[in-house]
Order: sequence, then C-alpha cells, then structure tokens
Amino acid sequence: MTAKYPLIELRGISVRYPGAAATALDRIDLTLGHGELITLSGPAGSGKSTLIGVLALLLRPTSGSYLLNGLDTATLRDRECAWIRSRQIGCVLQRPHLLPARSVLDNVMLAVMYSGQARQCRRIAAFEALDLVGLAGEAHLMAGDLAPGEQQRVAIARAIAAAPNLLLCDDPTARLDDAAAAHVIRLLSGLRREGRTVLVATGDQLAAAYSSRVLAVGSMRQGITR
Repeated sequence: MTAKYPLIELRGISVRYPGAAATALDRIDLTLGHGELITLSGPAGSGKSTLIGVLALLLRPTSGSYLLNGLDTATLRDRECAWIRSRQIGCVLQRPHLLPARSVLDNVMLAVMYSGQARQCRRIAAFEALDLVGLAGEAHLMAGDLAPGEQQRVAIARAIAAAPNLLLCDDPTARLDDAAAAHVIRLLSGLRREGRTVLVATGDQLAAAYSSRVLAVGSMRQGITR
C-alpha cells in the first residue's frame, strides 16, 4: 500500500541560534520517503546535528515548514511534540547514555514507560527490540558491564522499542571500533528492510554503501545536495 504522504517534507528550513553570527541551517529543502536509509554527510559544524534536532522535534526552525507524514509540525504544542517523539521517532546519539547500574532490559523498558501499556507488555516490547539487535541473551546484565559496541546496540533497541516510523542517528559509530561500527550499520540497514525510515548523520563510508541516498550538508548557504 502506497503512503499518502512522504514521511518527511522540509521546505525552506532555516535555523539561527540566538546571538549566532551565521545560520546553522539555511533554506533546506528535503523529502524522505517511507522505508529509506539515508546517510547525511558533512564536516563538523555543517549543521548535521541541528538538522537531526529539527527532525526529532527537539528544535523549532527559525523559518520554513516541516511536515511529518503530512502533519505541519509548526501547529504542534511542545506537549504534542513530546507525544509524537515517544511513539513515532527514535533517536540514537554518539553516546548511548545508558544507566550503567540498571539492567539492559530496564534501560530499554524506559523508552516505553509512558506508552500507557501494562508492564508485561512493555517488557515484551523491550525483549523484542533486544532480540532485533542480538542482545536478548544479555537482557539481565548490567548495562555498564557491556562493551561499547554492545551498549550502542542497547541504545538502538531502546530507540526502536516503541516501534517508531522514523529512526534518527547522530554519528552512532563515532566511538566504536571498526568491527562494532560495521555491526551497527548492518543492524540499521536491517531495520530499513522492516519498513522503518532511518537517517544516519555520519562520516562512516560503510553507512553510505548501505544507503538508498547520500545527502551532503555543504556550506551554510548551500544546504543539502542530493
């Protein structure tokens, strides 16, 4: 069944931080379809993280429009943005930000704490997400005892536990060795095959090899090049 709207439509998105001399993003136009794996490339300071913040509804643009599945996000209140984030958008950052003294399962269950589901349903969702990243067998270990690559996979499980349509990853392999980074990229590619839209901001060339498109963030005034 064909989706009625693209998952993401950005039209003329600009972001200028208070007191900044230049814009962080300048007139960005971007359309992402359902089920794509997109690599967002560009040097440090080019606006990749700012764009992730806009897409995650964590940062409101200074100008332009952002439609998420046909919904104009400018009409949303902060509380509505938080509700959409908790159900439709998953985020994976450079650092996994796990609670080291809590179990792997507890860390993943935190992502669905406010879903309104019974505890047993949240537990099942967390186990299913851990199974997808190959860590169901480590569910009862303390998160702080895992290797860095395993911790990042737990962060991915936490991000997908609520079955979001959109997964945003801000340089998720930056602190991993080559083997762990390759595992994470292959995992993200597998999530795309399940129908999720995955956007990865990274300089990892392996991510580009698995992507349906590579988008380059150039200078502040050049925006995104397809």
